[in-house]
Amino acid sequence: MARNANRAIFFVFLMVFATITPMVGSASAHSAIVLTLDKPHVVLQGGNSENITLTIENNGSSIESYNISLDLTGLSNVWNVTSVNQSIDGVLPTFDADTTFIVRLDVGAEPSDSGLFVINVSEQDSDIYSLITTHVTVSPSYASSISFNSTNGPLQQMNAGTTANFTIDVSNDGNAPDTILLDVDAEPDLAAFWANLNNNTGNNSNNNNSNNNSNNNSGGDLNNTSNNTSTNVTLPANVLMYGNSYIYTHNVDSMLEQIFNSVGQHNSTIANTGGGLKIPQHWSNINTSGNTWNTSLRDSGHDWDYVVLQDQSQVPGFLRTNQEWIDSKDSAVLIADAVDDENSEVILMMTWGRRSGDPSNPVRYSNFTNMQNELVSGYTDFHDNMTNPSRDVWIAPVGLAFQNIYYSVLNSGSTPTLPGNTFYDLYTSDDSHPSITGSYLAACVLYATITGESATEVNDSITIAANIKLELQQAADDTVFNQTSNIDYPWENGSETTSMSQNRVVPPGWNLVFDDSQMSNVQAYSDVQTTLQVSVPSNAQPGYYGFNLFSASTNGNNSNSYTFVVEVLPENNLSFAFLDQDSDFIPGQSITTSLQVTNTGNAELDLNWNLTSLSGPCTVNLIDASSTSFMPGDLTDIGFMIEVDSSADKSHDCELLLNGEGLHGDYAYDAEPFEFSINVDELIAFELGHTYSQALSLTPQTAESYQLRLYNNGSETVEFLLDFSSVPPLTTNLLSSTNINVQSGQVGLWNLSTDIGQGYTGLISQNFSVTYQNITTFEMVVFDVQTVPGLTVSGPLDGRITTKPGSSVDVNLDLSNSGTMDLNLSASVSGLPTGAEVTFSAIEVDLAAGNTETITMTVSMTSTAQSGSYPINITYSADQITKSLTLELQVAQSVGLTVNSISNNIAAGPISEVTYTFEVTNLGSASDTFFVSLDFDDSNNASTWFDTTLSTSSINLDSSSTQAVTIQVRERLAGAPANGCDVDIVVTSSNDDTISSSISFKIIPIQASAQLTILADDNSALPGQSISGDVVVTNTGTGEDQFLLTTIGQDCGLSEIFTLPAGSSSQAFEWSCLIEDTATAGLSSFNFRVTSNARSNYVLEQVEIFTVEPNWGGEGIIEISFGESMLSMASSGGSSTTITVKNLANAPLSGSLFILGSDESLFDVTIRPMNSDTVSNEFSLANGQTTVFELLINSRVTESESATLRVSASILIDGVTYAEESTDLPVKVDGPELPPNGVKLPLGVEFDEQQTISIMAGGWIFSLLLLLLMNTLRKRRKSVSINANVEDSLEDVSTESSKPGKKTKEKEVQARQLKSNECRMTPDNKVNCPFCQAKLGVPRGSEPPFKFTCPQCDKKIRVVENQKF
Repeated sequence: MARNANRAIFFVFLMVFATITPMVGSASAHSAIVLTLDKPHVVLQGGNSENITLTIENNGSSIESYNISLDLTGLSNVWNVTSVNQSIDGVLPTFDADTTFIVRLDVGAEPSDSGLFVINVSEQDSDIYSLITTHVTVSPSYASSISFNSTNGPLQQMNAGTTANFTIDVSNDGNAPDTILLDVDAEPDLAAFWANLNNNTGNNSNNNNSNNNSNNNSGGDLNNTSNNTSTNVTLPANVLMYGNSYIYTHNVDSMLEQIFNSVGQHNSTIANTGGGLKIPQHWSNINTSGNTWNTSLRDSGHDWDYVVLQDQSQVPGFLRTNQEWIDSKDSAVLIADAVDDENSEVILMMTWGRRSGDPSNPVRYSNFTNMQNELVSGYTDFHDNMTNPSRDVWIAPVGLAFQNIYYSVLNSGSTPTLPGNTFYDLYTSDDSHPSITGSYLAACVLYATITGESATEVNDSITIAANIKLELQQAADDTVFNQTSNIDYPWENGSETTSMSQNRVVPPGWNLVFDDSQMSNVQAYSDVQTTLQVSVPSNAQPGYYGFNLFSASTNGNNSNSYTFVVEVLPENNLSFAFLDQDSDFIPGQSITTSLQVTNTGNAELDLNWNLTSLSGPCTVNLIDASSTSFMPGDLTDIGFMIEVDSSADKSHDCELLLNGEGLHGDYAYDAEPFEFSINVDELIAFELGHTYSQALSLTPQTAESYQLRLYNNGSETVEFLLDFSSVPPLTTNLLSSTNINVQSGQVGLWNLSTDIGQGYTGLISQNFSVTYQNITTFEMVVFDVQTVPGLTVSGPLDGRITTKPGSSVDVNLDLSNSGTMDLNLSASVSGLPTGAEVTFSAIEVDLAAGNTETITMTVSMTSTAQSGSYPINITYSADQITKSLTLELQVAQSVGLTVNSISNNIAAGPISEVTYTFEVTNLGSASDTFFVSLDFDDSNNASTWFDTTLSTSSINLDSSSTQAVTIQVRERLAGAPANGCDVDIVVTSSNDDTISSSISFKIIPIQASAQLTILADDNSALPGQSISGDVVVTNTGTGEDQFLLTTIGQDCGLSEIFTLPAGSSSQAFEWSCLIEDTATAGLSSFNFRVTSNARSNYVLEQVEIFTVEPNWGGEGIIEISFGESMLSMASSGGSSTTITVKNLANAPLSGSLFILGSDESLFDVTIRPMNSDTVSNEFSLANGQTTVFELLINSRVTESESATLRVSASILIDGVTYAEESTDLPVKVDGPELPPNGVKLPLGVEFDEQQTISIMAGGWIFSLLLLLLMNTLRKRRKSVSINANVEDSLEDVSTESSKPGKKTKEKEVQARQLKSNECRMTPDNKVNCPFCQAKLGVPRGSEPPFKFTCPQCDKKIRVVENQKF
């Protein structure tokens, strides 16, 4: 143990030494080359890399280029150092340049692999060089893990009451030797280990075994059946999710809700998703009132605990300057604000890299790991932007769980991106969307993120193989609880610790013990094995029991967990009993009964039953086809219905077979078949009856013979006995044997006779019965005793009936039944004269024997009946008897009339008379003269407003004849009530002035109404042209009317007066309207007007709409003019003018301006609305409206030019496009001034052009010779010091001197400060005006420095050279 302590102390010292290593590398430098490193000492862990920057300062006097090389002889082969640049060119004196080196450390490197390397920088044109040394150190790492070396891995099957040993692989995943402690369901006590070690008390593996007993921390029951899973898991009540197909593929929300419900009470998890939706689209929906995204977030019925937010699969990993990334970040912040307003919190669901990267982003997303790293970084930046001091935002690291499984597959020696492994199966065939296992992994990570509970302890019913489900749960737990200590989770903010660190109790009777719980001196990257002994109590319920196996690094002071699950297998057994054998199982009947089943096994079962008939005349159907939650030791009854065939008898029995198929969780169980028999019992069924549907007719003193029948519907042959007794006044005798044998399904007969004495009538019955096996059936025979009929009919004593035409009279008739039977009588009459009708108060009469009834006979005469005396016969008939009565009908003469009309009102107006017609009919039996008069209502006298004239005041009519009379009506004065005035017509007989008849009718003032039908031949024309058509007027009023037809708002030459009866139409009147020359294009209208003459207050107007077509004159549609007749500018500048556009058409228009002309390429032209900074060439103008644009022109040429420009307009009027052009605009460009031909010097000295060139050439030659001489002398001075510097540098490297070299002070090079009127060219050869910030093109071929005038603000600008460093 002391050796381990010494090793730990050594590594601590090594780390301290690394921190105090000088922050500059040792160097051997020539004064002309100064080298500095930003990181002279690099400390890495295996698999990581680091970039270091070397600064090379040119301390010489000339521009230099350098070669860069590396000396790696001091490094182990686990190090890889790459120089980004092999050379640096063109470094100015006193300036410096940077280059980068990439240092990578392979996985598996150990601290002993630490070392150094040397960087050599030399001038390309000399032997001068400088060296600098970089130290690299392997950082020690400590980590441990546990894995199973047994079949089925961490999921093992055991029976209750058994013990098993399992081989465990313990791995030192660090790069240094370590001592690893093991424990079950509790993190090993590292503090106690070091305390015991320091106190030299020692600690062997056996001393720690006691920590693995039943007092240790708990294992989890995956099925929550009987052990100690915590029941107080804190679950969110409501979770809302916003995402896309990554969520709705296999429904991650539904999976998460099932997981919640499997461990506690959860209200709802709801997802709002759409294919490919990005966070800005989610925000747009949330911010739209009435949208589902908006209403669900603000749903008063849900208080959301968390809102899960997921972006599109690629966007989070984009560059931070990418607009899509910026939009997602900004929208995520807005969503966080909205969620915060609802008192909820956002959880970002980090998505996963695509299985083989993203082919559409081959550089950034070249493979899974690169894409995943970018997504992690992107979601982290989202989180940092969304979080503020008053708001927490969380991350669910789903993508890191995918990565966890990726590396697990990779470390096992498999290729994750090839089929046949868990990582590959996380995706669908598109390599992007999650499969059902991928969605389940996402749900498990969300569960662990939200609750802080282990996903291995849930008991959901999602259909995934148990071993795969466990692997996914373990990956989710490992990611959340072990691999993401840099991520904060909601459950870490509470006062209680999470379930991963809470102590729990192992189920009673369980024992899990490591054979060796302390694995000492485990070498780096090596594995050792130990044994885990597991004992299952005999009373353990079948199901899954989970335990966390912990390994802890004593040197690294950290621990890791591994989930181990024991599946306790069920031991099922059932016993059966049929206890209902004594019940009656009767042929032809259905009986409900049951089987008793006892669960004698150790597991709860869900069973499906199947009952079949093996033999016998029985059909069976289960009532209880299944039994659920059938606990051990419980009894249950399996109800079924058995139907015995009607042809069976008591000699038969039925053999039945019951089969059961059961499930306990994922376990199937087939019960032993149970066979039992049922005995068929006798069917007793018989019926006594006869074939008589009605009572037998029985005449007194005459015996009536008949038969009784016995129907044997039972299953056996039976002897039956008929039992009866005579009931006075009937006498009944049996004519055959009392006992009869009747076979099953047959009929037996008894012959009998019955008689009765005198003096009886009506129905009398005789009862019979048959009894067998205490069952009795009864029958009754009814006899109808016959009677004798008798009838008398009587009427008026004098035998006469007196009446007259048009009258009626009632006569009473007496009917008496003098017989001994009831009579059903029908009445009839014969001998009636023409015009006579007879009705009875009852035509059909039921008259009981000995009863009397009075019938009223009514005789009615029509008004046309002839007077006279007529004999009539009245007859009453029954089936047994008929009686008649003769009476004399005497008819006297009559007077009568009636008045009728087909209408009860008439509409009258002032235009013309209307006629009302009525008819008078003589209903008397003789000729008569009738007087006609009119009677007006005093309160509403029609004669006030109307003139009425009768066609006659008297008429003479024969009997039954009719004559029509008319009344002429015309309105005299307007104002009569709208509902009319009542008029009575009274007709009186001259034969009898007491006889009269009358009818009433109403005179109603007419109502004026009309309808216009307008037919346009042409409803579209240019100004100055005409539109025309026809118009028809229909009188829709209640009477004849006169109308005036005109037009309003447009003179169409129409003024017609005409009269129309009600309901009729006029002829078609032609109309034609001239459109004004100044009319505006578009829709216009005028009105047709109809005026009533009968009702002057009635006017009807109807609008006619027509179209004025667009039009313009010979000057064109628009006028385009310039503010200047010509423009001039310098070749290095620009100029501007205005463009005025005027609408010359009669319609609104829109369009855009363009520059034309072959000289357009000489300029940069900008068109924008006047007084606007926005570039736009579009316009919209109403009739006669004008708009002004500003035309900005910058020269592209450096010489003098003359050009001509023209403006073209594309115009849209009423959906049709036209083109117009302006006049030409001359533009003149003035080139720069030419240099002089020669040189003028002071004192009057002058040289011509040839002399000037000769002098300048001589000067250049002298300068070159002088520079060559200076360079030769400098090289001779440097050659002496090069060798000494090289030797000193090599000596420093070989002795690995720790003394720092003299650090050369870096010479700072500051950028030249621009003046207020200066600017530099951008890479695209543009400049930004320092005065107005306008981005401008420069004159073609211009090289800094030069000057020109800004065409925007007219300020002078100086363009200077870009400074080089």
